[in-house]
Amino acid sequence: MFSFNRNEQIALLLLSAALIIGGIATYIDSRNSSALPDFHVQKSAVPVPDTSAQTTHKSPIDINRATVQDLQQLPGIGPQIAQRIVDYRNQHGPFATVESLTAVRGIGEKLLERIKPHIAVIAP
Repeated sequence: MFSFNRNEQIALLLLSAALIIGGIATYIDSRNSSALPDFHVQKSAVPVPDTSAQTTHKSPIDINRATVQDLQQLPGIGPQIAQRIVDYRNQHGPFATVESLTAVRGIGEKLLERIKPHIAVIAP
């Protein structure tokens, strides 16, 4: 028949004990399931903070005073376009209107409409 050494006998004993204990625990759990409260997962019960790099400000950003870092907070504005806005402002003076941002290379009508709620031209 089979012959097991001492270590194999101990391993078989432990595995058998774990199987028996698991079976007993499952049986007890199934018998007492009505005594336990139901657990339901509710999606969106706890708000998850947005960890993306692009977040929006609560107040509009003044495009005539904003830094490159400030402009990068706008949706769709990365470091290159933000730098182009600052460079354009330094070369041509302050923006007269929000719509004048379309003079900056890379800012078209679609992008302007996307960032318009988050920007402003504030008089000095």
